[in-house]
Amino acid sequence: MTTADNSVRLDEKVSQRKGFMNDYGVLVGVAAVVAGVVAFVVFHTFSGVHGSLSNARVGEVYNFEYEQPLHGDPDRYLAKVLDVHMLDDAQISKLNARSRYRRNDPIFQRTKHLVTCKTADGQIRHFYAERAKNVRRSLLGGVMIKSGLAAMIF
Repeated sequence: MTTADNSVRLDEKVSQRKGFMNDYGVLVGVAAVVAGVVAFVVFHTFSGVHGSLSNARVGEVYNFEYEQPLHGDPDRYLAKVLDVHMLDDAQISKLNARSRYRRNDPIFQRTKHLVTCKTADGQIRHFYAERAKNVRRSLLGGVMIKSGLAAMIF
């Protein structure tokens, strides 16, 4: 075997190794892009931008913890705002007089901001905005709710 044959074989091995490294680099790059997209979707679905249910507008999606004074443990919701009601003192008094819900409970108090939402599992619920904590306006939550993925996660 001549020196020229050895150098050709060596060049072939080097070019094969470079091809492998290029393929490996592309694979790592694609994995990094996929991980970035997943992180972006998760952040903007479950974290999002700080917000408040007191300033909620119809159609926006919020991720929040809701304090239930009866149970004491906050529940987390991903919900789309359907309607916002501003209650005055007369309406609150009327609700207190008509409703049997926690009628004799001194801890329970209705507040002025009542927000009607559709939760990730499809239920229509009313939330008092002042009891919502860690409120985030979810930029991609609407997509998650429409696609049904939010119901699987929450």
